[in-house]
Formats: sequence, C-alpha cells, structure tokens
Amino acid sequence: MNGVWSEPKPATAETQGIADKVKEAALKKLKQELFIEYKATEYQTQVVAGMNFKIKVQVTPAIAIRDVFYADYIQLVVYHDLKNEYSLTDATDLGRQP
Repeated sequence: MNGVWSEPKPATAETQGIADKVKEAALKKLKQELFIEYKATEYQTQVVAGMNFKIKVQVTPAIAIRDVFYADYIQLVVYHDLKNEYSLTDATDLGRQP
C-alpha cells in the first residue's frame, strides 16, 4: 500500500548496496569521520513516487559488558527515485542496542 512502511525484514546484499551508495552522505550528516563497521542489519520499504528505504546499520563492533553484547546503530532513510538514483534523506544515531 502506498505511503505505508513495510514490516522490518533482515537486510540483504541489495540492502547493503543501497546503504553503501549513501555512506559518505551519512558520515557527513552524522558528523563522523569514519564508521569502523558499516553493516546493514534490517530494512523497511515505503512506496512513494519511487521508493523509500529505512535501513538500520551497525556501525561499530559489538562489545561485551557483563556478558551482554551491544553495538552502535544508525538509521538511514534513502530515497530511490524514478530515474534510478539514490539519495540520503535522513540519518539518525540510534545509539547502543543489545
């Protein structure tokens, strides 16, 4: 259905490719110089005049604190237009998550 986000799904190689296309823009938006790790973990889609992708990306290695593993995540919103171009529309730091 147009305008509604899909349920979250595990990231695919295609999802990683989309995230890679906007990595430099994400670094700039989040005022970062480097992401130690940059791995798409899940995504959602939204049909518009084109397609929006909401991609959750793990950006640092997991660390163990009291036997619980945590990692830092960001969320990217990427627009794929009808000319087959991708652009970052938003990047949010989601912080540390188990």
